Amino acid sequence: MNADAESRQLVQKLLPEVDEIQDTALREAVIAIWAAAWESSEWKILEACPKSPDLPSTRTLVTHSRTVAQISINMCEVLARQNSLTINKDEVIAIALLHDVSKLHEFTKTDGVSTKSEIGRKYQHGFLGAFWMQQAGLSVDLVHAVIAHTPLSNVIPQTQEALIVHYADFADTDSLLLDASLPLFCKRK
Repeated sequence: MNADAESRQLVQKLLPEVDEIQDTALREAVIAIWAAAWESSEWKILEACPKSPDLPSTRTLVTHSRTVAQISINMCEVLARQNSLTINKDEVIAIALLHDVSKLHEFTKTDGVSTKSEIGRKYQHGFLGAFWMQQAGLSVDLVHAVIAHTPLSNVIPQTQEALIVHYADFADTDSLLLDASLPLFCKRK
């Protein structure tokens, strides 16, 4: 995925957690996927894309992605330390930052109101992000984690890294839903 240098720099500035990825190739792939997804979307201002059309517009995709990354990093460190687990922190950060990148194409804004786009209505959430990751040459485990992060998927997390991001995403999402007096993911069937 090709993206211009200016878009890549803005992505890196808005998602500073990407700088914690030690693997240079993985860090650059995460930045490139975000920048290309943004450039090919309708969102002129990256920070304007919502986390969900159901939530207030102040709940943005960028803020959610950063929050999930931060929660995931903390979970990774605690679980590794307390349970003596081997967890790849670089992969956790990459998955956390990419888990919802497809929302740049899944949502649209018409007359000031955010809604699901045609892609958002017709593709399973996460599919497009996973596709972009596969195109970028990222591993099967990383692609799997993005597919498995959502309760809309029939695929359950099969790696420690995927499991961490799955629950970090639930934690942030449910806290926002609770704040907005909406049904929680943990209670959906």
